[in-house]
Amino acid sequence: MKARLNEMFWKLAVALGLIEPPRLQPIPVRARRQQDRRASR
Repeated sequence: MKARLNEMFWKLAVALGLIEPPRLQPIPVRARRQQDRRASR
């Protein structure tokens, strides 16, 4: 229950702009060489 309330307050603070939301991890992009290998098959 305590964790749930803590999460709700954190989300509210993010929505109000009091806390900056965490940055998401960038999605890795496959290397150009891997794409070329697939195209040549």
